Amino acid sequence: MKRAAVLIVIGLSAAACASTQIVPTPAGSASPPPPGPALSAGAGEDVRTALRRLPSAGALDPGRYAFDNPYTDRDLTHRDCDDGCSSYSRIVVTLPAGWEVSDGLLHKHLGEPNAMALSFWTVGSIYDDPCQWQDSSMSELDLGEIELAPDGAVVLQPSTDGGLLNQVGRNASEPTQVDFGGPQFRQPTIRLELTVPSTLDLAVCDQGEYRTWTEWDVPGSANSHHAPGQIDAVYMVDVDRRPLVIDASHMPATSPEDLAELEAILAALQIE
Repeated sequence: MKRAAVLIVIGLSAAACASTQIVPTPAGSASPPPPGPALSAGAGEDVRTALRRLPSAGALDPGRYAFDNPYTDRDLTHRDCDDGCSSYSRIVVTLPAGWEVSDGLLHKHLGEPNAMALSFWTVGSIYDDPCQWQDSSMSELDLGEIELAPDGAVVLQPSTDGGLLNQVGRNASEPTQVDFGGPQFRQPTIRLELTVPSTLDLAVCDQGEYRTWTEWDVPGSANSHHAPGQIDAVYMVDVDRRPLVIDASHMPATSPEDLAELEAILAALQIE
């Protein structure tokens, strides 16, 4: 999966599909950097509970990691946050053993038939045709309109035109509204599952890439290089300005134990 140097969201799917991951090129053979320094740790605190900043690359020790919103730098010289920046402070993810990170992409068994991954995005636009994307029309994310239920609950009505639900050649589940992001964070969230066609031949796609969406404010960056059969569970979180998108993916050969592990990571994920 190709990733840009600046990532806004960690793509994750609530229900991961079986398929090859969209992941960045594996890191080289050099020794990985040590985990970032603890952001919050008291005297004698277990390293597994201390919150550390997510490094850019390398193997990760079990523990809690913070992924900071790249748009909190307040650098407004080339962007207008009123138009686009996704409004959240950071994402805290708790990982067991065996996970690694490459340019913001969290992954396990990278490049193997049982791969799975997690990534975070601020999405620009959706490619209506993810294979022939160079001449494709573009759509908005499916988050849709906010309505109030009779009991006062906030309800999201997914859009019906374009978006992830209507990409050429893909199967998408019915969108559902879910609780997501931790006990202190309750924003309307739409979840859907997407599959990459099992017969996909990347060679016939533009530049050998299968692109789902563009990354906001990063020219040329896109969620791409999906493998045939890949399954993505996509969460679209209605934060201020642009939504936060979390993509969790897996392959058909991913074991039930690994899928349960991915679901546990998602269940414990916190958005601040």
